[in-house]
Amino acid sequence: MADPVKPEDISSPPWQPGTRLVVGVLVTLILIVLLYVLRRLVLSVTIAFLIAYMLDPVVTWLVKRARFPRGLATLVVILLFIAALAGATTGVGFAFSQRVIDLANLFTDITDQIPSQLEQIGELQFTIGPWDFDLAGISIEPLLSNLASSVSPLLSQAGSIFGSVAIAAASVITSFFLDMIITFYLLLDFQKLRPAFLRLIPKQHKGDFAMLLEEGNRIWRAFLRGYVILALIIGVAVFISMSIAGLDFPLVMGLIGGLLEMVPMFGPIITAVIGGLIALVQPTNPWGLTPVAFSLVILGILTLIQQVENTILVPRIMGESLRLHPLAVFLAIIAGGALAGFFGILLASPVLATLRLIFGYIYSKVVNVEARPAPSIGPSEPRDRPTTDTMRKALMGAWNRLRELAEKSVED
Repeated sequence: MADPVKPEDISSPPWQPGTRLVVGVLVTLILIVLLYVLRRLVLSVTIAFLIAYMLDPVVTWLVKRARFPRGLATLVVILLFIAALAGATTGVGFAFSQRVIDLANLFTDITDQIPSQLEQIGELQFTIGPWDFDLAGISIEPLLSNLASSVSPLLSQAGSIFGSVAIAAASVITSFFLDMIITFYLLLDFQKLRPAFLRLIPKQHKGDFAMLLEEGNRIWRAFLRGYVILALIIGVAVFISMSIAGLDFPLVMGLIGGLLEMVPMFGPIITAVIGGLIALVQPTNPWGLTPVAFSLVILGILTLIQQVENTILVPRIMGESLRLHPLAVFLAIIAGGALAGFFGILLASPVLATLRLIFGYIYSKVVNVEARPAPSIGPSEPRDRPTTDTMRKALMGAWNRLRELAEKSVED
């Protein structure tokens, strides 16, 4: 029987560059195929990682300040997180589900009400300064009929869209418990993930990868924590303001406004459009306004909330902002929606910033530039807060220009 081979007697010759290249390409292709085949699991792991990332500071606080064991602290935080979600869904779940069904039926009824509502526009009479405007003398019936025929198919599908939300509820619940299990194990060893990853990196490159991890951490911290706080504030503000204004479905509008707050560029616009449509077809309102006027009031309130957010809340809550061009964000939203649906749209901005960070590093190495890539986030740009005086001057200037144009048209 041969003597066992001792580890110190084993010699492992290095691979040739060509062999390393071929094996590296094959392993990369296999990983890409596996990620595509297991994309649903990848999405669950991603969601669980984001939840663990947000909850880790709480677990760390319990471990350091309350002297909890890491396992017990993780279990307590997970249970509290589940209890909070369960309480929220139980407390408003039945009312919300009923209101969603009512809202779906309302959007279905809009199809029949559009012609009569649009005809009111042709009967409007109003006065601006010395000029009286009467739309009854203008034939807008062809325009209204074309608009109604274009919008009606879209609104008729709203019921099926909201109905699909209820159908997907069982799948969401199952995925949620799977995500919670993954989150528990990630939180249990979350502090070990960074050192474990850095151990896989060659010693001479650890500094660069530590820098990339730190920049990536800043990107996701700025997005997740900042936008979650903004979403909560905007959701509550929309719910309270819509309740005071007397709009139907204020709870649904608050949840929609808070959730869509995390969708860059389009979120507030979609919230305002939904609110305006609900007000347009609402049979009555506490102020005795016409449907068109009430719809304009709702749009004005939601626009005011958005302006307050941009001028006051964002600079205070989002201490740092992602340095992304609006066109790049727009294209990232489209690509994210095509690849990962709603979550792709939601995470388009931080994913784009992370990819820019990674490819910026790769580019610096490919072209042999020693300079590190530019920081991915920076201080939020200062926003000038409008004052009463500046708003008055702007309104007076616009009024004077309109009056001058009217006088010139009369002289001509």
